[in-house]
Amino acid sequence: MKKQVGSMALKVGLFLGLYLLVFEVQKWVMAHNQTYKKLLEGSVPVWLLINFCTLYLLLLAVYGIRNRITRKEKITFFDAAGFRQLGGKDLLQVSIIAVGCAFVFFGLMKLPFLPQFALDHMKAYVDIFGQAELFIFVLIGVGLAGAFMEEIFFRGLVFNQLRRVLPFAAAYLLQALIYSIFQPNLTISIISFFLALIYGFVYTKTGSVWSTIYIAVFVNVFIVSAKETGMIDSITLGSLLAYLILVVGFGCIISGFLLIAKRPLQTEQASSQPEVKLKPYFVMIGRLGLYLAIYYAVLQPLVYLWYNVLTQIDAIRPWLTDARNSNWGLVLNDFIAIPIYYFIMRRYQKRDLIQVSKFNKISFSSVWKIALLSICMGLWVTSVVKISVVADTFPQFEALFGSLVGGAPFTFIVFLIVHSIYKEVLFRSLVFNELHAVLPVGFAIVGNAFVYGLLFFKLDPALSFYGGLGTIIFVLLYLWYQSLWASVVAEIGLFATYYIARNVFSYFDVAFNWYFVVLIGLCSLAIPPLMYRLWKQKPYSEARTKQTGKIQLEAGGQ
Repeated sequence: MKKQVGSMALKVGLFLGLYLLVFEVQKWVMAHNQTYKKLLEGSVPVWLLINFCTLYLLLLAVYGIRNRITRKEKITFFDAAGFRQLGGKDLLQVSIIAVGCAFVFFGLMKLPFLPQFALDHMKAYVDIFGQAELFIFVLIGVGLAGAFMEEIFFRGLVFNQLRRVLPFAAAYLLQALIYSIFQPNLTISIISFFLALIYGFVYTKTGSVWSTIYIAVFVNVFIVSAKETGMIDSITLGSLLAYLILVVGFGCIISGFLLIAKRPLQTEQASSQPEVKLKPYFVMIGRLGLYLAIYYAVLQPLVYLWYNVLTQIDAIRPWLTDARNSNWGLVLNDFIAIPIYYFIMRRYQKRDLIQVSKFNKISFSSVWKIALLSICMGLWVTSVVKISVVADTFPQFEALFGSLVGGAPFTFIVFLIVHSIYKEVLFRSLVFNELHAVLPVGFAIVGNAFVYGLLFFKLDPALSFYGGLGTIIFVLLYLWYQSLWASVVAEIGLFATYYIARNVFSYFDVAFNWYFVVLIGLCSLAIPPLMYRLWKQKPYSEARTKQTGKIQLEAGGQ
């Protein structure tokens, strides 16, 4: 018995130690690096996303090491956390509890007889975790990453270890106490203690960490959305509506408890069996979150370093502030990011980025057709944005092209080649391949376009629509030819056309006239048959394409 308790204590200590280590290292880096601090101190959701991705990698490493050095039965991180599929009845029951938890927290924020410090703590909690440059970051960081991170650790790992050795009541109360200790202030700790009791009960009854993740995601998204829409501020402290929300919340929790209490207790074996059908989706989400975290972790410090640190050096300030040299910053970002992606995939996923990208040879006939297609696309876009209505309504296009397709020829050529390869590696090799390995191709393309709009255009509607159209064409070329060279050639041809049209030919400096109408018409007529010819000329079948995606998902997925 003592040996079992000691083993359990060691494992729980390891999990909590990893959790603390990641957060404390983040705090230490922020305390000693002002650049990093300024990037993240006003964006807690992004900070949480980085922590989640770091913890995810550490857990994969821990279980990988464990399976190599021990003779015990091999167990994956997903096995240990208990990712069992939930049925429709399960989802209905946990949804009722999720609504109740969100309403209770909402109602507590408006109770007048609570101490003022408690009200201040709850408001500060919502304000801090609702801060980000874009609300989508709040939803991803707090709504998804934060919920996944806490439930995997405190229910899936810590609580699972505790209840294997300790009496259930002791494990149940201890996991709630541990969870409350890791909260930012006293009021939230008290609320979290009771919330953990709810989560622990639901997890025990359903045997699946998906149930508590679902509740946590709903609660987090509801609260930050209520703040973003002004719903919280619109309800008066001590109003009848506040009490009604609180009563409804408690009613939902009690009703959900009664429904879940009727179901038989899930055995430990059932709770630790992963659902094969759901595991690929979780792998996809984890990998995409990691890729996005690396994207920001490399780009944002470089942006700050370029404009706020290096520009303070008198000797190089004129060169750095010259708009013609701004693209060198992106080239530097690309040279740093790609090796990091390669290392992460090689070390932790046991995959080769070059092989995943599929740099397969394509025929010269296909190359010149792709180049001609991209030239037509570039001329079409350049002409359309010259239309006065488009130019006046969407000035962001001029700002975009002015920043990307300017500068000296040599600078632009280097930028064009390097950045085109980087973009295709990021959005096709990494993002699209992860999506396509799990989702139907249509959904994968939409997801790819969404991520592109999020990272490059901050979901600006006009620019995201423009980027989405380009994404469809580039993805189709990548799928048809099973080679990243196809989309890279298209990327280079498109932006080379932008540069030449804006910097070489004076014809494009004039106001919109009938020449542009003719050019738009000719390009519109040329693009569809070119796409058709490229499709007919494709060397690979759709079946092989999908099979390749599945193989890539399985590699390193355990």
